[in-house]
Amino acid sequence: GQLFIVALYTNKGEEYIQNVRNLVQNEQLGGLILMQDDAEREINLLNEFQKTTKVPMMIGMDAEWGLFQRIPSAHKFPWAMTLGAIQDKKLIYEMAAKIAQDSKRMGINWDFAPVVDVNTNPNNPIIGNRSFGSEVDNVVKSATAYSNGLQDQNILAAIKHFPGHGDTSTDSHLDLPVVSHNLERLNAIELAPFKALMDKNVGGVMIAHLYVPALESEKEIPASLSKKIITEILKEKYGYKGLIITDALNMGAVAKRYKPGEVDALAFKAGNDIMLFSDGVKEGKRLIQKAIDDKEISQNRVEESVKKILLTKYFLGLN
Repeated sequence: GQLFIVALYTNKGEEYIQNVRNLVQNEQLGGLILMQDDAEREINLLNEFQKTTKVPMMIGMDAEWGLFQRIPSAHKFPWAMTLGAIQDKKLIYEMAAKIAQDSKRMGINWDFAPVVDVNTNPNNPIIGNRSFGSEVDNVVKSATAYSNGLQDQNILAAIKHFPGHGDTSTDSHLDLPVVSHNLERLNAIELAPFKALMDKNVGGVMIAHLYVPALESEKEIPASLSKKIITEILKEKYGYKGLIITDALNMGAVAKRYKPGEVDALAFKAGNDIMLFSDGVKEGKRLIQKAIDDKEISQNRVEESVKKILLTKYFLGLN
């Protein structure tokens, strides 16, 4: 159960909330991602859920430009493109620290930010002004300031969307984008910010639903489900030790191709520690256990991820 994060909306009715409540109580979820839209209701539910769960949950949110990204009544900070134009990166650090303080008031301890995609495609339908810009060095400096601003306030950061969503013409919320560059270009642009920031103690990396033929030879396998990309490159080649989390598993790039639960198990087998926005917790747990029983993955693999998750919670003060 610690391997799964489920969405919590307050605008989908009481039956939806009761379903989340049941998952929290019965499946020992690792965490929740807060979505739209009533902050007070979310806070009250989080307080209730955290009291009833045996292991405190990690609470995440996409708060790239602050809580406003999900909570309309919250303060809106600038988008990353504006921040990338700022020469004094200390201002980005201070802004991220303020977002961290706002997050704490909501009970959030993981901001799924910053975006470190290098936005080289002006027609990109989903990254665009969520990126710090089109120059690697500026993206790295801006994202480092942002990540430090969060983590110095004890809010976990997550650099995204590995291995690089900046040069795509398809929105992965809708379908599977293809990044067709060769390895030399990927190393110089798309992968470069991730390599740089992994050495700066950023606690999380989010994996994109992208097909990158230069990194994954099997046709139309998204990075988020690719053992070659996550285990062999991110973990083994780059030596990344932090938490590895999928992008939302309800997004069209994977949801159109795989069933709930099935996609969770595939994501875990590929090397992710946490399956975000799971719509199939029970089935995912069953299929992961089946993979252990069939010796597709080891029991140690599960224990390693759970240990990372629990240690992260400990360091965030969720004892």
